[in-house]
Amino acid sequence: AGRADVADPVAAAVLATTPPSAHGRGVKRRVREGAEEEEEEVEMEEEGVPSTALREVSLLQMLSESDHVVKLLSVEHVEENNKPILYLVFEYLDTDLKKYMDLTGKSTPMPKNVVKSFMYQLIKGVTHCHKHGVLHRDLKPQNLLVDKNTSTLKIADLGLGRAFSIPLKSYTHEIVTLWYRAPEVLLGSTHYSTPVDMWSVGCIFAEMAR
Repeated sequence: AGRADVADPVAAAVLATTPPSAHGRGVKRRVREGAEEEEEEVEMEEEGVPSTALREVSLLQMLSESDHVVKLLSVEHVEENNKPILYLVFEYLDTDLKKYMDLTGKSTPMPKNVVKSFMYQLIKGVTHCHKHGVLHRDLKPQNLLVDKNTSTLKIADLGLGRAFSIPLKSYTHEIVTLWYRAPEVLLGSTHYSTPVDMWSVGCIFAEMAR
C-alpha cells in the first residue's frame, strides 16, 4: 500500500491526524480505494530507527498471519521536509476496547455474549504470540483494536513485545501499564514469562465483566 495521493479523490477524502502519542508517534487514518487503513508515523532518532519500532515490525511480520493480531500491511520509508519518517501501515479497525467499553458500558454492563467473544479472541491472539515465543508485555484495553460492526478484536501495539526462549533471560521490569502489571513484575522481578500476559488478560476480563 502506497501513501495517500492527494490527486486521488478517494484517498484524499479522509486524512485525519491525531497528536503524537506517549511513544512519540502520530497516527494518520486514511481511505484508499474504498478500504480503510491506519498509518503510524515513527520519527527517526539521531541514531536511526527507534529500537522499539524495529522490534515491533519484526514481531508483527512474524505474527500477522493470525486473525487475532493486527496485520502490518507495509512499512514505508519517506522524507518529509528533509526529515526521514517511517510509516507503519496497518489494517484499519474503527476503535479500541477502552473506547468501546466507555461507549457501551456507561449505563449497562457489556452483554455477556460480547464479553465471551472478546475474551475468546484475546486468548487466541495471546496463545498465538506465546506459541511463536513472543511476550506482548503491554496488554491493556487501549492496545486491543475492535471492529464494532463485526465484533472483531485484535491485539496491537507490540512496541514492548519481546521474543523469549528457554532458559529465560533477565528482562526489564519497566513493562505493562501499572493497572495490568503482574505481581512478580510489581515486586521488581526481572525473570518472568508468559504468566505476565495472562495476568493482564485476567485484568481485562474483570474490567469487561464489571
